[in-house]
Amino acid sequence: MLNNIQLQEECFVYKRRRRRRLQKNITLRNKRKIMLSLTISFGIIIITSFFMTRNIYISSNSKDLGFAVEYNFTTGSSSENKLLRVQKMSLLYSDGETAVVEASGLSKAAPHKNISIKGSFKKDDKKSWCLEKIFNE
Repeated sequence: MLNNIQLQEECFVYKRRRRRRLQKNITLRNKRKIMLSLTISFGIIIITSFFMTRNIYISSNSKDLGFAVEYNFTTGSSSENKLLRVQKMSLLYSDGETAVVEASGLSKAAPHKNISIKGSFKKDDKKSWCLEKIFNE
C-alpha cells in the first residue's frame, strides 16, 4: 500500500513537469509567430514606402520636360527603344500641353549603335509630363 502511494506522487510530479515544458514550448511558438508577423509587416511597410517615395520623386521631377524625356527614353517600357543615355535632345513641337521631342544616343542593345527616338509627351492633371507615344522612324 505504501508503494502505491509513492508511485502516484511520482507520476503527478512527472505530469506537472511535462505540463510546464509544454507551456514553455507553446509560449515560445507564440513569441516566434508574433515576431515573424511583425517582421513581415515591417518589411511590407518598408517596401511599400520605398515604392511610394520613388513614384512621388519621379512624378515631381517629371514636371521638367528634360527629366521626363531622359527617364522615359532610358528606363521606358519598350525594350527596343531604350537609350543608354540621352546625348542630344531637340524639341520639335510644343504648345504647353503637348510636346514632340527627338532624342539621340547609344542604344541599350548589344551592338550599341547611335539611334534617335521621337516621342510625344502630354501633361497630366498633376502638371507632369507623361510619355504618350513613341514614333518609329
